Amino acid sequence: MHYIGRFAPSPTGPLHEGSLLTALASYLEAKKHDGLWLLRIEDLDQPRCSQVHEKSILETLEAYGLYWDNAVMRQTDRINRYSDIYQSLIAKGQAYPCRCSRTDLKNRHTLHHYDRYCLNNPTDKEPAAVRFKVEQVLGFNDLLKGHQPTPAQGIGDFILYRRDGIVAYQLAVVLDDYEQGVTDIVRGSDLLDETHKQRSLQSSLKYPLLNYAHLPLVLAADGQKLSKQTFAQALPTQPSEIISQLKNAMVRLGQIDKKDDTPCDVEGFMEFALEIWDIHKVPKVIKNS
Repeated sequence: MHYIGRFAPSPTGPLHEGSLLTALASYLEAKKHDGLWLLRIEDLDQPRCSQVHEKSILETLEAYGLYWDNAVMRQTDRINRYSDIYQSLIAKGQAYPCRCSRTDLKNRHTLHHYDRYCLNNPTDKEPAAVRFKVEQVLGFNDLLKGHQPTPAQGIGDFILYRRDGIVAYQLAVVLDDYEQGVTDIVRGSDLLDETHKQRSLQSSLKYPLLNYAHLPLVLAADGQKLSKQTFAQALPTQPSEIISQLKNAMVRLGQIDKKDDTPCDVEGFMEFALEIWDIHKVPKVIKNS
């Protein structure tokens, strides 16, 4: 099968050093396989998203030589498709309305999972979320993390559609990956646990199961994941600083040493990076430099 990878940022802030690692690694891995690298804007949570941030993300990727294939996909253009899927799952008995409040949920968890109260006690009370009825969870092999067994405690029935009217991440990402033809996903380890949920949903929908590689996270000085929530600094886009950022990213990804000479222009650097790229050299832990 032709390799198709993707990068899927949310426009809730600018790209930072952590997102550069994911973008760069996923891009190089796709191109190393002569594949496509797609860009998806995950903008479902509209109160937190901004077109200003989306514009910044697109411009930053281009400034760093990370050019995507095909048209950009935006999740807000696909609301009807998500609705069709969760409605079909309800019709087939593979999902069900959940009308529990946050207070209810605190009292309706067994072994850390929802106890299926709304499945066993259906009502017409509104508003309602939609939960996926998990029937099977399979282990999988992660290209970087190795074998990931089925969680001993299971994963529990998870949300596909929120009570506030927003499509949940798990449903959107599974449908998007399928309809974009994605075969391989390179992303951060903070999403490793979510993979079991996504594979369970993929199986129920009879979608192809994907290949995964979860990168170690870049941590802030206080040990937290480097992210927009921890006020990670936006990537600089001045030409004089871009090469420094790209080189630092390749160092963190275990591809080069700090002392190595590299091309001084973006196009030359990306050609160099693709030539030497080997995902198996990515370290288990990324040291913040």
